[in-house]
Amino acid sequence: MPSAGAGDDLIGGAVQRSSVAMIVADARLEDMPITYANRAFETLTLYSREFAIGRNCRFLQGPGTDPADVDRIRENLRSGEEFQLTLVNHRADGAPFRNSLLISPVHDDDGTLAAYFGILRAVPEAETGPAPSGVGSDGLSLLLELQHRVKNHLAMIVSMIRIQASRDVTPESLKAISRRIEALGLLYEELLSRNGEGTDQIAAGAYLSRIATVVSGLEARGSIRTNVECDDIDLPVEQAARLGLLLSEFLTNAYEHAFEGRHSGYVEVRFHRTSGGIRLSVEDDGVGLPEGSTWPYGAASIEDQRDRARSETGELDTTGHGKSGVGGSIIVALTQSLGAELNVLRPKRGTIITLDIDPPE
Repeated sequence: MPSAGAGDDLIGGAVQRSSVAMIVADARLEDMPITYANRAFETLTLYSREFAIGRNCRFLQGPGTDPADVDRIRENLRSGEEFQLTLVNHRADGAPFRNSLLISPVHDDDGTLAAYFGILRAVPEAETGPAPSGVGSDGLSLLLELQHRVKNHLAMIVSMIRIQASRDVTPESLKAISRRIEALGLLYEELLSRNGEGTDQIAAGAYLSRIATVVSGLEARGSIRTNVECDDIDLPVEQAARLGLLLSEFLTNAYEHAFEGRHSGYVEVRFHRTSGGIRLSVEDDGVGLPEGSTWPYGAASIEDQRDRARSETGELDTTGHGKSGVGGSIIVALTQSLGAELNVLRPKRGTIITLDIDPPE
Protein backbone atom coordinates (compact mmCIF):
# COMPACT_ATOMS: atom_id res chain seq x y z
CA MET A 1 0.00 0.00 0.00
CA PRO A 2 1.37 3.47 -0.76
CA SER A 3 2.25 5.48 2.30
CA ALA A 4 -0.58 7.72 3.46
CA GLY A 5 1.92 10.51 3.90
CA ALA A 6 3.78 9.92 0.65
CA GLY A 7 2.09 12.92 -0.93
CA ASP A 8 2.94 15.34 1.90
CA ASP A 9 6.37 16.32 0.57
CA LEU A 10 4.82 16.71 -2.89
CA ILE A 11 1.64 18.44 -1.89
CA GLY A 12 3.25 20.70 0.70
CA GLY A 13 1.20 23.57 2.02
CA ALA A 14 -0.67 24.34 -1.19
CA VAL A 15 -3.01 21.42 -1.63
CA GLN A 16 -5.86 20.35 0.67
CA ARG A 17 -6.38 23.78 2.23
CA SER A 18 -10.08 23.16 2.25
CA SER A 19 -11.78 23.64 5.62
CA VAL A 20 -14.17 20.86 4.65
CA ALA A 21 -12.89 17.57 6.04
CA MET A 22 -13.35 14.80 3.48
CA ILE A 23 -12.81 11.05 3.56
CA VAL A 24 -13.34 8.07 1.27
CA ALA A 25 -14.06 4.64 2.75
CA ASP A 26 -13.90 1.44 0.69
CA ALA A 27 -17.25 -0.34 0.84
CA ARG A 28 -15.83 -3.52 -0.68
CA LEU A 29 -13.21 -4.19 1.94
CA GLU A 30 -13.91 -5.75 5.31
CA ASP A 31 -14.82 -3.15 7.94
CA MET A 32 -14.91 -0.36 5.30
CA PRO A 33 -11.49 1.21 5.97
CA ILE A 34 -10.66 4.79 5.07
CA THR A 35 -8.64 4.96 1.85
CA TYR A 36 -8.36 8.74 1.56
CA ALA A 37 -8.46 11.65 4.01
CA ASN A 38 -7.62 15.27 3.25
CA ARG A 39 -5.59 17.72 5.27
CA ALA A 40 -8.74 19.31 6.72
CA PHE A 41 -9.57 15.94 8.27
CA GLU A 42 -6.28 16.07 10.13
CA THR A 43 -6.97 19.63 11.27
CA LEU A 44 -10.47 18.79 12.48
CA THR A 45 -9.76 15.49 14.22
CA LEU A 46 -6.03 15.85 15.09
CA TYR A 47 -5.53 12.34 13.69
CA SER A 48 -2.91 11.99 10.98
CA ARG A 49 -3.76 10.48 7.63
CA GLU A 50 -1.13 7.83 8.32
CA PHE A 51 -3.19 6.76 11.30
CA ALA A 52 -6.60 7.06 9.64
CA ILE A 53 -5.96 5.26 6.35
CA GLY A 54 -6.65 1.55 6.66
CA ARG A 55 -8.93 1.99 9.69
CA ASN A 56 -12.68 2.19 10.06
CA CYS A 57 -13.65 5.69 11.19
CA ARG A 58 -15.09 4.39 14.48
CA PHE A 59 -11.83 5.55 16.10
CA LEU A 60 -13.56 8.94 16.24
CA GLN A 61 -16.05 7.55 18.75
CA GLY A 62 -15.49 8.05 22.46
CA PRO A 63 -17.18 8.40 25.84
CA GLY A 64 -19.43 11.19 24.62
CA THR A 65 -20.69 9.34 21.56
CA ASP A 66 -24.32 8.28 21.84
CA PRO A 67 -24.66 4.56 20.96
CA ALA A 68 -28.02 5.39 19.37
CA ASP A 69 -26.25 7.66 16.88
CA VAL A 70 -23.80 4.86 16.05
CA ASP A 71 -26.77 2.55 15.43
CA ARG A 72 -28.31 5.15 13.12
CA ILE A 73 -25.09 5.34 11.11
CA ARG A 74 -25.03 1.57 10.69
CA GLU A 75 -28.69 1.53 9.66
CA ASN A 76 -28.19 4.30 7.11
CA LEU A 77 -25.11 2.61 5.67
CA ARG A 78 -27.15 -0.55 5.14
CA SER A 79 -29.80 1.46 3.31
CA GLY A 80 -27.28 2.58 0.67
CA GLU A 81 -28.70 6.12 0.59
CA GLU A 82 -27.19 9.53 1.34
CA PHE A 83 -27.69 10.60 4.91
CA GLN A 84 -26.69 13.28 7.38
CA LEU A 85 -26.67 13.39 11.14
CA THR A 86 -24.89 15.21 13.93
CA LEU A 87 -23.17 13.24 16.68
CA VAL A 88 -20.45 13.70 19.27
CA ASN A 89 -17.03 12.49 18.14
CA HIS A 90 -13.63 12.84 19.79
CA ARG A 91 -10.37 14.27 18.55
CA ALA A 92 -7.05 12.51 18.99
CA ASP A 93 -6.45 14.44 22.23
CA GLY A 94 -9.76 13.16 23.61
CA ALA A 95 -11.62 16.46 23.26
CA PRO A 96 -15.25 15.98 22.13
CA PHE A 97 -16.78 17.90 19.24
CA ARG A 98 -20.17 17.86 17.55
CA ASN A 99 -19.63 16.43 14.08
CA SER A 100 -22.15 17.11 11.33
CA LEU A 101 -21.56 14.08 9.13
CA LEU A 102 -22.72 13.88 5.52
CA ILE A 103 -22.28 10.49 3.83
CA SER A 104 -22.93 9.61 0.19
CA PRO A 105 -22.48 6.22 -1.51
CA VAL A 106 -20.44 5.95 -4.71
CA HIS A 107 -21.31 3.20 -7.20
CA ASP A 108 -19.38 1.58 -10.04
CA ASP A 109 -20.72 1.65 -13.58
CA ASP A 110 -22.60 -1.60 -12.96
CA GLY A 111 -24.35 -0.12 -9.93
CA THR A 112 -22.24 -1.98 -7.36
CA LEU A 113 -21.53 -0.02 -4.19
CA ALA A 114 -17.82 0.83 -4.29
CA ALA A 115 -17.21 3.40 -1.59
CA TYR A 116 -18.62 5.99 0.75
CA PHE A 117 -17.71 9.65 0.40
CA GLY A 118 -17.94 11.59 3.64
CA ILE A 119 -17.88 15.24 4.68
CA LEU A 120 -17.24 16.16 8.33
CA ARG A 121 -17.85 19.57 9.89
CA ALA A 122 -17.63 20.76 13.49
CA VAL A 123 -20.90 22.24 14.74
CA PRO A 124 -20.82 24.86 17.51
CA GLU A 125 -22.40 23.73 20.76
CA ALA A 126 -24.97 26.52 20.50
CA GLU A 127 -26.49 24.92 17.42
CA THR A 128 -29.10 22.26 17.93
CA GLY A 129 -30.16 21.61 14.35
CA PRO A 130 -28.73 18.79 12.28
CA ALA A 131 -27.32 20.90 9.45
CA PRO A 132 -23.64 21.84 9.27
CA SER A 133 -22.56 25.19 10.70
CA GLY A 134 -23.85 28.00 8.52
CA VAL A 135 -25.93 25.64 6.38
CA GLY A 136 -29.68 25.48 6.54
CA SER A 137 -31.87 22.72 5.14
CA ASP A 138 -31.66 24.29 1.67
CA GLY A 139 -27.87 24.30 1.88
CA LEU A 140 -27.84 20.67 2.94
CA SER A 141 -30.09 19.78 0.04
CA LEU A 142 -27.62 21.47 -2.29
CA LEU A 143 -24.77 19.41 -0.88
CA LEU A 144 -26.72 16.22 -1.42
CA GLU A 145 -27.71 17.29 -4.91
CA LEU A 146 -24.09 18.11 -5.72
CA GLN A 147 -23.10 14.57 -4.80
CA HIS A 148 -25.58 13.26 -7.39
CA ARG A 149 -24.40 15.64 -10.06
CA VAL A 150 -20.72 14.83 -9.81
CA LYS A 151 -21.11 11.15 -8.94
CA ASN A 152 -19.67 9.88 -12.24
CA HIS A 153 -16.50 11.90 -11.83
CA LEU A 154 -16.29 11.13 -8.13
CA ALA A 155 -16.65 7.43 -8.95
CA MET A 156 -13.64 7.69 -11.25
CA ILE A 157 -11.59 9.35 -8.52
CA VAL A 158 -12.69 6.79 -5.94
CA SER A 159 -11.83 3.90 -8.26
CA MET A 160 -8.29 5.26 -8.60
CA ILE A 161 -7.98 5.57 -4.84
CA ARG A 162 -9.14 1.97 -4.44
CA ILE A 163 -6.59 0.76 -7.00
CA GLN A 164 -3.88 2.72 -5.21
CA ALA A 165 -4.61 0.78 -2.04
CA SER A 166 -3.16 -2.35 -3.63
CA ARG A 167 -0.45 -0.94 -5.92
CA ASP A 168 2.56 1.33 -5.67
CA VAL A 169 1.75 4.70 -7.17
CA THR A 170 3.88 7.27 -8.95
CA PRO A 171 4.18 10.55 -7.01
CA GLU A 172 2.56 12.44 -9.88
CA SER A 173 -0.51 10.19 -9.82
CA LEU A 174 -0.87 10.55 -6.06
CA LYS A 175 -0.71 14.33 -6.39
CA ALA A 176 -3.32 14.29 -9.18
CA ILE A 177 -5.82 12.38 -7.03
CA SER A 178 -5.41 14.90 -4.21
CA ARG A 179 -5.84 17.82 -6.59
CA ARG A 180 -9.09 16.49 -8.04
CA ILE A 181 -10.61 15.90 -4.62
CA GLU A 182 -9.44 19.35 -3.59
CA ALA A 183 -11.43 20.85 -6.48
CA LEU A 184 -14.56 19.16 -5.16
CA GLY A 185 -13.74 20.31 -1.62
CA LEU A 186 -13.55 23.93 -2.76
CA LEU A 187 -16.93 23.55 -4.45
CA TYR A 188 -18.47 22.32 -1.19
CA GLU A 189 -16.99 25.36 0.55
CA GLU A 190 -18.56 27.70 -1.99
CA LEU A 191 -21.92 26.05 -1.37
CA LEU A 192 -21.51 26.32 2.38
CA SER A 193 -20.68 30.01 2.03
CA ARG A 194 -24.13 30.60 0.54
CA ASN A 195 -25.57 30.10 4.03
CA GLY A 196 -28.66 28.27 2.90
CA GLU A 197 -29.81 30.95 0.46
CA GLY A 198 -32.01 28.43 -1.32
CA THR A 199 -30.32 28.79 -4.70
CA ASP A 200 -28.82 26.12 -6.91
CA GLN A 201 -26.24 28.56 -8.27
CA ILE A 202 -22.83 29.63 -7.00
CA ALA A 203 -20.39 32.42 -7.81
CA ALA A 204 -18.46 30.53 -10.48
CA GLY A 205 -15.87 33.27 -10.96
CA ALA A 206 -14.87 33.19 -7.28
CA TYR A 207 -14.81 29.40 -7.29
CA LEU A 208 -12.60 29.18 -10.38
CA SER A 209 -10.27 31.82 -8.94
CA ARG A 210 -9.78 29.68 -5.85
CA ILE A 211 -9.10 26.60 -7.97
CA ALA A 212 -6.46 28.53 -9.94
CA THR A 213 -4.82 29.75 -6.74
CA VAL A 214 -4.63 26.30 -5.16
CA VAL A 215 -3.44 24.48 -8.29
CA SER A 216 -0.87 27.15 -9.14
CA GLY A 217 0.46 26.97 -5.59
CA LEU A 218 0.80 23.22 -5.93
CA GLU A 219 2.19 23.00 -9.43
CA ALA A 220 4.04 26.22 -10.24
CA ARG A 221 7.78 26.49 -9.88
CA GLY A 222 10.54 29.04 -10.29
CA SER A 223 9.43 32.31 -11.83
CA ILE A 224 6.30 31.05 -13.58
CA ARG A 225 3.64 33.71 -13.01
CA THR A 226 -0.07 32.97 -12.87
CA ASN A 227 -2.56 35.72 -13.71
CA VAL A 228 -6.24 35.15 -12.98
CA GLU A 229 -9.14 37.27 -14.24
CA CYS A 230 -12.55 35.79 -13.47
CA ASP A 231 -15.70 37.83 -13.92
CA ASP A 232 -18.52 37.75 -11.40
CA ILE A 233 -20.76 35.16 -13.06
CA ASP A 234 -23.24 32.92 -11.26
CA LEU A 235 -23.70 29.45 -12.72
CA PRO A 236 -25.70 26.36 -11.78
CA VAL A 237 -23.83 24.11 -9.37
CA GLU A 238 -23.48 21.33 -11.93
CA GLN A 239 -21.87 23.58 -14.53
CA ALA A 240 -19.55 25.15 -11.98
CA ALA A 241 -18.48 21.74 -10.65
CA ARG A 242 -17.45 20.55 -14.09
CA LEU A 243 -15.73 23.81 -14.99
CA GLY A 244 -13.73 23.61 -11.78
CA LEU A 245 -12.50 20.11 -12.60
CA LEU A 246 -11.71 21.19 -16.15
CA LEU A 247 -9.72 24.22 -15.00
CA SER A 248 -7.76 22.01 -12.62
CA GLU A 249 -6.83 19.70 -15.50
CA PHE A 250 -5.96 22.56 -17.88
CA LEU A 251 -3.66 24.20 -15.36
CA THR A 252 -1.99 21.00 -14.31
CA ASN A 253 -1.25 20.12 -17.94
CA ALA A 254 0.30 23.55 -18.47
CA TYR A 255 2.50 23.43 -15.39
CA GLU A 256 3.64 19.87 -16.05
CA HIS A 257 4.44 20.16 -19.75
CA ALA A 258 4.60 23.75 -20.99
CA PHE A 259 7.83 24.79 -19.30
CA GLU A 260 10.14 21.83 -19.70
CA GLY A 261 13.70 23.08 -19.58
CA ARG A 262 12.59 26.56 -18.54
CA HIS A 263 12.38 28.37 -15.21
CA SER A 264 10.19 31.32 -16.16
CA GLY A 265 6.99 32.04 -18.03
CA TYR A 266 3.37 32.87 -17.44
CA VAL A 267 -0.02 31.20 -17.31
CA GLU A 268 -3.14 33.31 -17.72
CA VAL A 269 -6.63 32.20 -16.68
CA ARG A 270 -9.68 34.11 -17.87
CA PHE A 271 -13.37 33.48 -17.25
CA HIS A 272 -15.70 35.96 -18.91
CA ARG A 273 -18.82 36.51 -20.95
CA THR A 274 -18.65 36.59 -24.72
CA SER A 275 -21.18 37.68 -27.31
CA GLY A 276 -22.36 34.08 -27.62
CA GLY A 277 -22.00 32.72 -24.11
CA ILE A 278 -19.31 32.18 -21.48
CA ARG A 279 -15.64 31.36 -22.05
CA LEU A 280 -12.99 29.79 -19.83
CA SER A 281 -9.48 30.10 -21.24
CA VAL A 282 -6.01 29.08 -20.12
CA GLU A 283 -3.01 30.51 -22.01
CA ASP A 284 0.70 29.94 -21.49
CA ASP A 285 3.89 31.06 -23.21
CA GLY A 286 5.56 27.66 -22.92
CA VAL A 287 7.02 25.26 -25.43
CA GLY A 288 3.69 24.38 -27.00
CA LEU A 289 2.20 21.02 -27.81
CA PRO A 290 4.20 18.56 -29.91
CA GLU A 291 3.67 18.64 -33.65
CA GLY A 292 0.68 16.51 -34.61
CA SER A 293 -0.68 16.35 -31.05
CA THR A 294 -4.44 15.87 -30.76
CA TRP A 295 -4.51 16.33 -26.98
CA PRO A 296 -6.79 15.75 -25.19
CA TYR A 297 -8.65 13.73 -27.79
CA GLY A 298 -6.03 11.01 -27.93
CA ALA A 299 -7.09 9.86 -24.47
CA ALA A 300 -8.93 6.63 -23.77
CA SER A 301 -12.34 6.80 -22.16
CA ILE A 302 -12.57 7.00 -18.37
CA GLU A 303 -13.90 3.43 -18.37
CA ASP A 304 -10.91 2.20 -20.39
CA GLN A 305 -8.53 4.05 -18.08
CA ARG A 306 -10.10 2.30 -15.08
CA ASP A 307 -9.83 -1.09 -16.75
CA ARG A 308 -6.19 -0.45 -17.65
CA ALA A 309 -5.35 0.60 -14.11
CA ARG A 310 -6.99 -2.55 -12.73
CA SER A 311 -5.38 -4.99 -15.15
CA GLU A 312 -1.82 -3.70 -15.39
CA THR A 313 0.86 -4.61 -12.88
CA GLY A 314 3.73 -2.65 -11.43
CA GLU A 315 3.74 1.00 -10.44
CA LEU A 316 0.49 2.80 -11.21
CA ASP A 317 0.92 5.84 -13.45
CA THR A 318 -2.21 7.75 -14.46
CA THR A 319 -0.49 10.78 -15.99
CA GLY A 320 0.25 9.54 -19.50
CA HIS A 321 3.87 10.72 -19.86
CA GLY A 322 3.93 11.70 -23.51
CA LYS A 323 0.39 10.62 -24.32
CA SER A 324 -3.02 11.58 -22.99
CA GLY A 325 -3.51 10.14 -19.52
CA VAL A 326 -6.46 10.20 -17.14
CA GLY A 327 -6.47 14.00 -17.26
CA GLY A 328 -7.19 13.94 -20.99
CA SER A 329 -9.96 11.40 -20.43
CA ILE A 330 -11.57 13.62 -17.80
CA ILE A 331 -11.35 16.68 -20.05
CA VAL A 332 -13.08 14.93 -22.94
CA ALA A 333 -15.82 13.49 -20.73
CA LEU A 334 -16.51 16.79 -18.96
CA THR A 335 -16.49 18.79 -22.20
CA GLN A 336 -19.06 16.43 -23.70
CA SER A 337 -21.21 16.50 -20.56
CA LEU A 338 -21.29 20.32 -20.69
CA GLY A 339 -22.15 20.41 -24.39
CA ALA A 340 -19.17 22.77 -24.64
CA GLU A 341 -16.82 23.64 -27.49
CA LEU A 342 -13.18 22.98 -26.70
CA ASN A 343 -10.39 24.46 -28.83
CA VAL A 344 -6.66 23.96 -28.35
CA LEU A 345 -4.76 26.62 -30.28
CA ARG A 346 -1.05 26.67 -31.08
CA PRO A 347 0.15 30.26 -31.57
CA LYS A 348 3.76 31.06 -32.34
CA ARG A 349 4.51 30.69 -28.66
CA GLY A 350 2.79 28.51 -26.10
CA THR A 351 -0.73 27.09 -26.03
CA ILE A 352 -4.20 28.60 -25.71
CA ILE A 353 -7.09 26.45 -24.48
CA THR A 354 -10.59 27.87 -24.79
CA LEU A 355 -13.80 26.32 -23.57
CA ASP A 356 -17.08 27.93 -24.64
CA ILE A 357 -20.39 27.09 -22.98
CA ASP A 358 -23.89 28.41 -23.52
CA PRO A 359 -25.08 30.92 -20.93
CA PRO A 360 -27.44 29.53 -18.26
CA GLU A 361 -31.11 29.86 -19.10
